[in-house]
Amino acid sequence: MKSCKNLNAELPNCLLSVIFSKLTLKDLVKTSALSKHWRHELGFTMKNIKDLNFDTYNTFDYNQLQESQEQVQLQTHSQFATGMEQIMLYYEDAMINSVRVKFPLGEQHSDVIDKLISQGVANGVKRIELLFSHGTNDIDLILEIKPYIFSFSLLFNTDSLMYLHLENCFLVAPMGFSGLKNLRILILHLIVVEKKLLQGLISNCVCLEDFTVDDCDFNSKLKIISPTLSHLKILNCRTEFMTAIDIIAPNLSSLEYSCKGNRVHPINLQVQMLSRFSYRCSQIIGFIPLERLKNVTTIVLDGLDECLQSFIILNLFKECLQLEDVTFKNCSITNLIEITSSKLCHLKIIHCCFGDFAPYKISVNAMNLSSFEFIGHTTSKFSVMAPKLSKVFWSAAIRENNQNEFGPIPKLHQIENLAILMNYSQAVKLTKVLDQLQNLRQLELFINQPYDYNMEYFSIFDILMAARHLQKFSLTVRRSVMVGRNIDQKRRKYATFFHNDLKFIELHGCVCTKNAIEFARHLLRNVNSLKKITFSSNDSYYLGAGRWTKSTNNNWFYRNFIQKSLEDEVKGKCQLIIL
Repeated sequence: MKSCKNLNAELPNCLLSVIFSKLTLKDLVKTSALSKHWRHELGFTMKNIKDLNFDTYNTFDYNQLQESQEQVQLQTHSQFATGMEQIMLYYEDAMINSVRVKFPLGEQHSDVIDKLISQGVANGVKRIELLFSHGTNDIDLILEIKPYIFSFSLLFNTDSLMYLHLENCFLVAPMGFSGLKNLRILILHLIVVEKKLLQGLISNCVCLEDFTVDDCDFNSKLKIISPTLSHLKILNCRTEFMTAIDIIAPNLSSLEYSCKGNRVHPINLQVQMLSRFSYRCSQIIGFIPLERLKNVTTIVLDGLDECLQSFIILNLFKECLQLEDVTFKNCSITNLIEITSSKLCHLKIIHCCFGDFAPYKISVNAMNLSSFEFIGHTTSKFSVMAPKLSKVFWSAAIRENNQNEFGPIPKLHQIENLAILMNYSQAVKLTKVLDQLQNLRQLELFINQPYDYNMEYFSIFDILMAARHLQKFSLTVRRSVMVGRNIDQKRRKYATFFHNDLKFIELHGCVCTKNAIEFARHLLRNVNSLKKITFSSNDSYYLGAGRWTKSTNNNWFYRNFIQKSLEDEVKGKCQLIIL
């Protein structure tokens, strides 16, 4: 653009609009200096950008970014604040939907921040995010910055604000503050919470539906009273004393609580409509009144040091009669665990044991259970009585102290959907298990193990032949390339392989190899009902309880290689998909 001799003539307005729409805020401001005509067009373009995002990449130019990439220094703060001021000049009379600042600013930049908020309020802002602890990993630098003093007087004249997220600020509420009439979501992070201020704020926000207190300090008894609140999160909060928390919210539907350290807040509940409860702490006995959770249908207990069986499970299913979805994560099981429920539909037991020892006995008796997830040390006395169980996730990869690596799965003949995290060496044992699951329709295998000469793609045919009625098969290989010796010999061994029901095949992760292509070619030729085969470089695998690993950067994934190798094999209605 700088090389244009006649800036006004060489670039028509329609093209300028497209170019400007691709630029960051800092580049838009710099570009305006090149031409008066461009400055006019730029002003029009910026007024159409209603969501303002002030962070390192949007506010610094490339050279400044390179200098501050490793660590944001104090001298860069004034540059950041100056950039914000320059950009806001274009929005004196323009509509603003949202303002987001993600940078460690503090009290010394109060003037700029106050102007930013005031201008946003005057222009109808609906969402404000002030994230002042982001952008640096230097704790000393964060401590050196005095927190910005956020006064709610800046929001006196707004009826449009619906979302407010404050981080690393000091809150001040002026006399006569009447609240935010249309505020729906309030998030406080890294803030010292004062009892009177918080109670007044919540009581005056007459439409508040979602409230989060994250990593905050409060050393006095806290009361949260709201007739409109639906979702409440009290996360990573700490206290020197066991200060109580009173929650009076008749319409609260979900509550999430976690604390730092071993000091737990006793929580008094008046929450008749509560249906979802998540609790992450070392103790629960004496701190949460289970009899107040009668209408809870979904519960997550995470990190309990107290033995589940001794008191918690017995009282949980006795008091919470509506429980349908239960998750135990990282909890202690010293001897046995017995679960009996007629309502329970979904159960997850993830990494629950006593040290490195497997529990003596695990027994689940749930007539309506439809899904079950388990990761942990298994025992020979592991029984599941669940005639409606159709979906199971199981980790067989934990081998230490495992007496029965596939647990009760061979006896669960009704399973239709099975996902397994396993090692290469367990393929033969899995084949024997699948022989007994004649109702199986969907199978997912997650293999995460270093290189092993004893495993190759052709061994998967044994698994597929054991699951004769399988309709969908997904394989994810991570960390190593599955290789095989004597490929010609293996090809002859499986020359008679065929499958009549398999319709969908997915190959993820380490699948861009000659062995994988040969495996796929064999499937395309011998799976009569195949409709789609998908290749993907994504090698993330499931960790239970809704968690997945991050996918690694697979630079060796060559789409053209897969396309050219298999395009002649794809026939009829079958599709080859490469993601």
